[in-house]
Amino acid sequence: MPRWTTVLWGVLAGLVAAIPAIMILWGAWLLPALGLLWTRVNAVYGAWSIFLVGAVGGAVYGLVLGKTKLNPLWTTVVGLGAGAVAWFGVALVFIPLLLGFPPEIRDASRHWMSLVAFLAWGIVLALLYSRWAVRQSIGRVGWAAAITFVAVLTAPLLLRFAISTSPRSLAVPKGYRAEVVTKGLTYASSLALASDGTIYVGESGYAYGPKTARARVLAVSPKGQVSEVAAGFFEPLNGLALSGDDLYVSHRGVISVVNLRTGARRDVVTGLPSGGDHQNNDLVLGPDGMLHFGQGTVTNSGIVGPDNFVYAWADAHPEYHDIPSRDWTLTGGNYPSPDLRTRNWADNVFTGAFTAFATTHKAGDKVTGGTPASGTIIRLDPRTGKMETFADGFRNPYGLAFDKAGQLYATNLGYDDRGPRAVKNSPDWVVKVRRGAWYGWPDYAGTVPLADPRFASDRGRDRNPLISNHPAVEAPLATLAAHESPTKMAVATAAFGDEGGLYVGAFGDGQPLTGRDFKPTPTGVLRVDPVTGQATWFVRNKNRPRAGRFVQGFKRITAVRFNQTGDSLYVLDFGVMEFTTMAPNAIPHTGVLWKVSKVK
Repeated sequence: MPRWTTVLWGVLAGLVAAIPAIMILWGAWLLPALGLLWTRVNAVYGAWSIFLVGAVGGAVYGLVLGKTKLNPLWTTVVGLGAGAVAWFGVALVFIPLLLGFPPEIRDASRHWMSLVAFLAWGIVLALLYSRWAVRQSIGRVGWAAAITFVAVLTAPLLLRFAISTSPRSLAVPKGYRAEVVTKGLTYASSLALASDGTIYVGESGYAYGPKTARARVLAVSPKGQVSEVAAGFFEPLNGLALSGDDLYVSHRGVISVVNLRTGARRDVVTGLPSGGDHQNNDLVLGPDGMLHFGQGTVTNSGIVGPDNFVYAWADAHPEYHDIPSRDWTLTGGNYPSPDLRTRNWADNVFTGAFTAFATTHKAGDKVTGGTPASGTIIRLDPRTGKMETFADGFRNPYGLAFDKAGQLYATNLGYDDRGPRAVKNSPDWVVKVRRGAWYGWPDYAGTVPLADPRFASDRGRDRNPLISNHPAVEAPLATLAAHESPTKMAVATAAFGDEGGLYVGAFGDGQPLTGRDFKPTPTGVLRVDPVTGQATWFVRNKNRPRAGRFVQGFKRITAVRFNQTGDSLYVLDFGVMEFTTMAPNAIPHTGVLWKVSKVK
């Protein structure tokens, strides 16, 4: 048989063998990230990528093996070797390099699900090739079919595996107890509590990247019964606020109000700059009846780069960029990065601050600020839709809360170690918000310039200032550990045993996507002293930072709210959220609503 014929049989076997690999990667919820081989992060492109890898790998297999006959044991061994080589080359080396990151060899253990997929591909390839090209026993086709069948059955099980949890997994302070109210939520992000005990839960419908679901509001009765209240929001849904029968909903680019009695819905404001990495977030009603909400930045640190292609928006919306909150004069810093808009992986471009990908600025260029803008807290009149910037210089002001004296507090997520202007070791913050103050983004972390050596990273070029006319930087109330990722917050009363304490959800880190080489940070609930800023853990897992697919306990805390009497704290768990350098990986139906109560 001519050599080209064995190569052809190898290509065919490799294509068919891609099917079980696709099913396993779909079940692991990793398939969309592989779409980057075609410049688009989604499951369909990911499947085409695996077919491409399968065909190329099969051709190489046929070229190397030719007409070699192997017994069943050696056929399996050689197939495993082929799968391992393909996994190493594609998952650990090629795709990270494509994104401008170093190979993932040091973090290989994080990619064990993709290893399983590639090993299945290799075994099925070897079995089918030995039958079709070498004419060995037809029983090998049966074994290949059995592996494929198992992969097809396994995929939905992997998607729904991590739905159980147990209060016994939590370290709860003496005098308090934890219980599960309901579970099976998908991408749960927000809470609001009514006076009759009804708990309104927002399912965001989004989890960074292409993993979308229905953005909706659920009503949970005090007994845990769940019903849908409203749906059809733009994902992500990031905040709820209740005022009588009116439920205000913060969803991507829009603030809406739903009347819970009539079901009527109207948009209070639209067109917010929420198409990038961060969106409009939590919202609260102030003592004056005005809504306040956080508006995140489009990018990590002011520059659109390859990391924003991983987050699946830079390719679909190349016009997106950060919107200035003030009239800034720019330093002219422009940053190189791979051009993921093309299929030529050698292409590179330069990008400046407050501008679209592959667009540059010169020193002294000016950009004009306005409202709404990136990285701000906005004060909104819910009757007229009129907005004003309350404070600015935030990277991602995610959670907001007023105390009984009318003081506004906010959580602010720090920089990630990603993108062309990567920042390593950035802390997160809790901020006592002063009207008109500037909190440092994109050139400061707290009150420390990003150019400080403590933030040096080998992932980006530099962290030199982007703005030359800075105002004074306002100091945060509390500086948290790097990537503790504070989320929503609530203010306690004496009924909970802590007058005025700030209770803050902590999501935990996203390494290696957002950096590596730091100790994993737990998820749970922090208690922050509103006077000293000291932060301590109130409740978290006993034995590990976060629960995953196969472990019980807190997975990723996104919101906390006190009940009307103040003696119980409802804690919302987003669910399983895994990270690799390639992309975030959220698992649907794994969210949980917890209740932590003071024992009477």
